Amino acid sequence: MSRWALWRKRPPVTADVTAPDAVPATRRRPVDAYGLVDALQLVLAWLLPSGAVVVGALGQFMLALVLLAIAFGVWLRLWRSRKRRRGVGRAVGRPTF
Repeated sequence: MSRWALWRKRPPVTADVTAPDAVPATRRRPVDAYGLVDALQLVLAWLLPSGAVVVGALGQFMLALVLLAIAFGVWLRLWRSRKRRRGVGRAVGRPTF
């Protein structure tokens, strides 16, 4: 790719640049960006599991979160009822355990 912007004029080529004893300009090699992307996709395909495995793992994770929320709700309900029963037992004069 050229260093010059499209709207600027290039400097004129002088005779000393085209002289045979001048050092030839080294041409920059273009970078093959598609090759890098393909290599990245290949590495990720080997490292990461397929889509079905990922969806299944996410489903199990979500199921675990739902079951954990339900278990926390049950535990909280039992804890509050025990706390309430202990408060009532103290008021009546029953022994608390």
